[in-house]
Amino acid sequence: MRDISFSQAMMSTLNSLVSAKACRRYSAVALLLAGPLGCVGNLGNSDGTPSETSSSGNGSGSSGSSSGGDAGGPPIGDPPEVHTEIPEVSHCEVADKSTPGPRVVRRLTVDQFEATVRDLFKDQSVALPSIFNDPQVLGFSADANALVIRDLTAQQIMDWAETTADWAVTNKLSSITTTTCRTLDASCRTEFIRDFGRRAFRDKLTDERIASYDALFGAEKSFEDGAKVVVGAMLQSPYFLYRHEIGTEANGSGVYELTPHEIASNLSYLLTGTMPDEALLQAADAAAAQGANLTSEQIAQHALRLLEDSATRPLAEKEMMRFMRGWLQLNRLVTAVKDNTLFDLTDAMRKDMMAETQALVVDTAFNQNGTFANLLQADYTFINASLGAHYGINGAGGTELTKVTLTPGQRDGGILAHGSFLTGHGSAKLSSPTQRGKMVRTRLLCQPLEPPPPGVDPNVKPLETPATTREMVEQHTKAEYCAGCHKFTDKIGVGFEHYDTFGRWRNDENGIPVDVTGTVVEPPTGDDYNFSGVTELADYLAASEDVKACMVRYWSYYAFGGTWEQDGCTYEKVQEEAAAEEFRLKSVWLALTRAPHFTRRVQGP
Repeated sequence: MRDISFSQAMMSTLNSLVSAKACRRYSAVALLLAGPLGCVGNLGNSDGTPSETSSSGNGSGSSGSSSGGDAGGPPIGDPPEVHTEIPEVSHCEVADKSTPGPRVVRRLTVDQFEATVRDLFKDQSVALPSIFNDPQVLGFSADANALVIRDLTAQQIMDWAETTADWAVTNKLSSITTTTCRTLDASCRTEFIRDFGRRAFRDKLTDERIASYDALFGAEKSFEDGAKVVVGAMLQSPYFLYRHEIGTEANGSGVYELTPHEIASNLSYLLTGTMPDEALLQAADAAAAQGANLTSEQIAQHALRLLEDSATRPLAEKEMMRFMRGWLQLNRLVTAVKDNTLFDLTDAMRKDMMAETQALVVDTAFNQNGTFANLLQADYTFINASLGAHYGINGAGGTELTKVTLTPGQRDGGILAHGSFLTGHGSAKLSSPTQRGKMVRTRLLCQPLEPPPPGVDPNVKPLETPATTREMVEQHTKAEYCAGCHKFTDKIGVGFEHYDTFGRWRNDENGIPVDVTGTVVEPPTGDDYNFSGVTELADYLAASEDVKACMVRYWSYYAFGGTWEQDGCTYEKVQEEAAAEEFRLKSVWLALTRAPHFTRRVQGP
């Protein structure tokens, strides 16, 4: 069934997408699949062709902890990771905060691709390929310039698309389309192409594109064979694999209003991580048919529905947790290297730790309509028997998570005392004040740090006499060229020393009482803050306006897939909207949908 020339055209189309410098309008053959869509990343020229910008993947960014030196001590700083810190918060330099960012085209992430395929075919068991590799930038798989398709990937997509099309048409034809017509009649072909294509592309197909697909369909000898060719072609199309945020120019103003279907896709992927559902597609269809756009009231209505409806809320819960995992670097838990001779940290335990954090995030955001401050100060958590034994907390049994109230002095409350955070930000054998403090400094306060000078040995060495991790780290970093930077991380991180690298509570280490007094040195605003232990640190962070602004900064980056000139205007606008509702987590999320960048774009550099 495979048409070699057609497949080569698809590969040519995809390859042209991956390089902004090589971007061009496609040949007439390639238009069978896609048509001139534009390029990955920022779009430059008014005709949809790009300015010359890099679309480098920026590396893989998988994070884990190295084993340290001879003593198994923690390395100073993070393990190798790409772009772990967001630039210092910029401020809007224009009076009008309605300045949006540039137009972009970005590939679906692995999570989005898999969810979209399942929803498109209405089957959770559909075979999913291990094709894409999402580069991690700032802990997220969201950067538009990093999400591209390479040559080998295009070939793999083609193979998967044809196999999946054969499976879908053979086994699920009645569920992937509403049309019941099964002949090669022109009207029957068009009905199928229009119906399936609308869902696959999250948009209505133009007459030109329908005609292109119809030429493929009509060349086959049966309806089923034609449907297989069309479905396979659509699954390879950039209109399926990419999210396009291009819009149409408003009266030569240089401002591009996103189309109703582009806005619908933005809303759905932002809140649920998958394609728009039928209700949202119908709203976009109706607006487009009237030559109008989705109103702010419609966007708000559908946003609330997606967060609260029983069919979509579980997807929203997962999507919020994806943000939290990236922002707080909780994904480090999965790959953190640990010395199993000290404690056997099983995969099951890691999964329980992450489940505990997800349960608290979901309860805070969705059940309590709470804030990030509530996450930091929660006096309860969700544990099972395994986690209870690990933490030394009673009140839970079996494998299911149970809500338990924490006893003061037994364990600190809040997300910063969760095993997911403490274990992911620890080394193989010892805790790491540097890694834990750096997370707070860069991820909660948005203060970037200078990289260590070249040639510095990052591994903590044991002292000649018994010592705590704090004492070993302080000895290791006492040199002036080290201390100047480590005061920004370690003086925060030592406040976590009640917890070992596995997140277990301790009052002493090597027979020496632990010292959990710390200082937030030179915060973005205000004076230095002295504290003792995680609870006092959490209270400080919960009251900090800097933390709220930092959360908006990271959440905006995650939502919009990049940064741009004057992006501070977007952050400040989102912050104003969120402040009106006390920065409740769902309110911050919804404030993103009211930012100018959510519905408009500019030409870009």
